[in-house]
Amino acid sequence: MRNISRLTLMAAIACSAAALLVNTAAAAAPATTEQARIADLQQQVDALNQELARLKSASDPAAQQRYMDRHWSMMQGYMRSVRGMPGMGAHGCTDWMMMDPGMMGPGMAGPGMMGPGMMGPGMMGEDMCDGQMWGHGMDQGGMWGMPSHMNPGTYQSQMQGHMQRMGSQMAAIAAEKDPTRRQALMREHYQSMYRDMQSMRGMGWMWTPNAAASLPDRDTHGAKLVANICSQCHSPPAPSLHTATEWAAVTARMRQHMQDQNKAAGGGVRIPSASELDEITQYLEGHAAAR
Repeated sequence: MRNISRLTLMAAIACSAAALLVNTAAAAAPATTEQARIADLQQQVDALNQELARLKSASDPAAQQRYMDRHWSMMQGYMRSVRGMPGMGAHGCTDWMMMDPGMMGPGMAGPGMMGPGMMGPGMMGEDMCDGQMWGHGMDQGGMWGMPSHMNPGTYQSQMQGHMQRMGSQMAAIAAEKDPTRRQALMREHYQSMYRDMQSMRGMGWMWTPNAAASLPDRDTHGAKLVANICSQCHSPPAPSLHTATEWAAVTARMRQHMQDQNKAAGGGVRIPSASELDEITQYLEGHAAAR
């Protein structure tokens, strides 16, 4: 009887130990998976640096173009990988950098990722904002084409700084132990790359500091409306970005976009009234590009 009790006790201890091991392994699995994905991202950064080094050392124009095009494509692939990390969903209607459909892999735009209505007209199509922010320049594979003004020398010079910043950011992410802080750093990393890439595409105006101060006739009511309404998501656009005949369609799309985002995210952006939209449009048309 004593032997049976001892065996029963030993079995109970063994079961408890096994359960503890299973629970510990289950808790560690997500962290291990995330660590593996972070290590993969670091390897992608290494590959990007190697490709940029090939561009820098190449002397043949055809080879330079090839390395530049390949690096540009690899950069967007890397951004998609980062965009697929945990905690990278959009946080509200002004978080538009996290909504670019070109940076989403398969399945990333489904229910739970974007929210109801966030794939509707004016939200994710190529005419979002002024037709340049997301879809403009993307090919059928959802890739941004190489900017027409770019050459290998300029590309290498601009991208070098971007790559150094990416490496430092990824090192900080890999070293961070707190999951919440690590996700925050990953979001900052993605948004930094997004701004860098869009700036290389000629879209840097969206992050121009104190842009409202440069608006023509900035003390007029129309200029103040542009500054207050547009700056909810990005820097106010210069009227010279479009011709007078283009601005009405642009402002109408923007208002629809804001309405759709408010519906999807439960508010957060002040929508211009019909009369305010007319005044914004008239102001932009009155100071538009002459081309």
